[in-house]
Amino acid sequence: MANRGSAEKTKRLLLAGLGVILLAVFIYQVFLSGPTPRPRLNAQATNGGSNLPAPASASAPVVQQTRPLSAAAQQEAQWQAMLSDLTPLNVRLISTGDGRTAQVGSRGNIFAYYVEPPKPPPLPPPPPPIQLISVQPQTAVAGTPRAVTLVVTGNKIPADAQILLGGAPRVTKRVSDTQLSTEIAPGDYALAGNINIEVKSQSNPADNSNALMFIVQTAPEPQFIYKGRLGALNQPQYNYGVFELTTTKEITRAKVGDTVMGVWRIDAVSSDSVDVTHTQLEIKRRLPLQEKAR
Repeated sequence: MANRGSAEKTKRLLLAGLGVILLAVFIYQVFLSGPTPRPRLNAQATNGGSNLPAPASASAPVVQQTRPLSAAAQQEAQWQAMLSDLTPLNVRLISTGDGRTAQVGSRGNIFAYYVEPPKPPPLPPPPPPIQLISVQPQTAVAGTPRAVTLVVTGNKIPADAQILLGGAPRVTKRVSDTQLSTEIAPGDYALAGNINIEVKSQSNPADNSNALMFIVQTAPEPQFIYKGRLGALNQPQYNYGVFELTTTKEITRAKVGDTVMGVWRIDAVSSDSVDVTHTQLEIKRRLPLQEKAR
């Protein structure tokens, strides 16, 4: 019985040792050994052991096939190639970045001198305290022989506000909280042009207004000439003036009290001149006699 137990123990030890050996071989084959190299065939084996010379394709070197590189390996290879490239940079093309032209692009050249960008436009000044809205009348005709009453309308007009005509203060009447008025004489608008109208506080000059425009139009002129007189010298009130219209060259006649072209009234007819008055504007003119050309 003792011999039988010893034999069983020996078998167990041999099986355990064999298992350890198989485990070691498996670990070596899987984790420690490299890929098995493919056997290279010689020329004789390729030709079936005969002594005939190998074909031309058989004498070419054998190209060993490799597995394709992964994406990470390809990127690493590109980086290595770029780091090993010592070619000087062409800085002329940096301004545009398109690699085709050396002209400066819309963003400028980073190697040029610094140019300060344009400054933003200044902010508009704040509105004046007094806000004028309108003036009535807005226009007048130069040379009209009568005064004109100007009425200015606005907001935030102080109690001591005064109208300024072309920068000169005027006698001002307060019509209401929003209106002021002043009289302008014929001499104030005798010439054609534009006159600024403003309002300002008499106690506080900083309390002023925006400017409105009063337009003085050019005075009209007769569109005809005096060509001669018809009638007795001792009866001038019955004399007729002979006139030629400037635009049509038409000849017409008129006595004292008549009108020419509907607006110019004949006031006096003499041998050397005619006095006329514009019936709407009361502007007077004297027309000299235009002698005939010889």
